[in-house]
Parts: sequence; C-alpha cells; structure tokens
Amino acid sequence: MKKNVIAFMNMKGGVGKTTVCVNLAAQIAEMGKRVLVIDIDPQMNASQYMLSPQKIEEAVKNQKTLYSFYKDDVDIDLFSMNIIGDSKILNKKGLIINRIRPNLDLICGDLNMTKVKDDGSNSDTLAAYIDSDCLKEKYDFIFIDCPPTQSVYTTSAFKASDFYVLVIKPDYLSTIGLSLFLKMVNNYNKNRKTQEKIKCLGIVANLTQKTSDNYHDNKIKDIEEKFKFVCSVFENKIGNISAIAKASEHQRFMNETPGAKRAIKKLANEFLNSYETEVKK
Repeated sequence: MKKNVIAFMNMKGGVGKTTVCVNLAAQIAEMGKRVLVIDIDPQMNASQYMLSPQKIEEAVKNQKTLYSFYKDDVDIDLFSMNIIGDSKILNKKGLIINRIRPNLDLICGDLNMTKVKDDGSNSDTLAAYIDSDCLKEKYDFIFIDCPPTQSVYTTSAFKASDFYVLVIKPDYLSTIGLSLFLKMVNNYNKNRKTQEKIKCLGIVANLTQKTSDNYHDNKIKDIEEKFKFVCSVFENKIGNISAIAKASEHQRFMNETPGAKRAIKKLANEFLNSYETEVKK
C-alpha cells in the first residue's frame, strides 16, 4: 500500500502550520501531483483558506464536511476497517470532496466537530474512511491539517498518517512546544504495535525574518543540533511575507502570489526529495 498520508502538526498555534500545509499542497498539485487536503482542525482554517465563505456554508449545510464521519450515527467496524451506519453517509463518501484547482481537492472542516466526544471512540474514523474510499490510490499525496492541541483529531491523524511534517516559528516558545510534541510522538509510536511507526519528513521553519542579531538563524541552528537524530530542518524556509497573508483573504496561494512563488517552489522540491528518500528506505 502506498505511504502517502502526511500530517502537518505542531502543539503550538500561530506558527503558520495551515499556511504551509495548504500552499505546499497547491504547489505540488501545480507540479502535476494529485493532492487531497483534509481539514481535521475544528477551527477549519485550511477550509477558510481554500474555499469562499459561501462555499463553506454550502458544504456545512449539505453535510459535505469531515463531520459527516464523526457524527454519532456513524460507527467503525474495527475488524474490517470499513465505515458502517447511516446509508446516506455511506453513499456520499466521495461527495464530500471539493475540487479547488486541477489536481487539488479538499475535505472541508466543520465547526460542528467540536461536538464530537473526545473519549477515544472515534480515533479510527479517519483511517477507516481513507481506506474505505481507497483515497491512497486516488491521490499522490494526502495532507492532513491538524489542530494545535492534543485531541481525538490529533490521534485520528496519527493513526491515519505515514509521515508528519512539523511547522515551527523559530523562537523560544516554539522550541519548547517542539520538545513536548516529539515526546508525544515517541509515546504514540511505542503504543503503535500493529503498524509501522509514523516518521518525520522534516521541520519547516516558517515566518522567518532577517535581523541584525540573526536571532532566527541562530534559533534554527539550535533546533537542528538539538533534534538532529529525530528530524532534520528543511533548508528552504518561508519568510514573514505580508503578501502571503493578504493573498489568503482571497483564496490565492503562494504560487499565485508575486514575492512568494519562489519560496514555496523551492520548499516543494525539497519536500518531494525528502519524501522519495523516506519511502525508499
């Protein structure tokens, strides 16, 4: 089976995780790969980035969101890993996927996901859905935009993913959050007895700035040294470019934004090289 499900994670908000996830997906799609973004964060920022408010409202109204598979009337047959339950939901598995651009699709998030019980009973839902709808075969990559907190959705993403990418802002608090996150991954892998361990593809340094004291550059070097046996930091970084924030208000991606195209293209190429190296191991 293909290993192509990648979770974008961090336990600290405000680092631009969603921005990196969505724009990397858009760039890789432009390069000819089929990419699906799954917005599993109840804040649904990835959906807000990729869809207009009107289309999000329509998706929620018509139950074309990920919430359809976390509602109480949907169960998982853990033996066969198939979704069972409401036939209407069964029949619309493919219908919750929204086409954004050629080669780029989205499964929309939903604020209603905050209603789902966080008791562990739904933690296999995402993996079961991906398997039951053969999404790994339909796409070259599946990117999961995760919430910046430990929850049933974080666990769901862990169980569904083959790899993860960490997005950080190179500052003191992000470094602390990185240490806590990697401890959580280590504990999760210890308990992941029947599956291969989830592996890190790399750390993306986002919102970087050039300063007279080289603070961000020095912090990145500290992170590289401290975590060199766990994750490597991607050489290509994303700067704190105001045009990126402005473009997101109009559902425009970095590869459509002057001043940001080069950065995301270089990161995408490095990401693909890292991925190819890992899957060959």
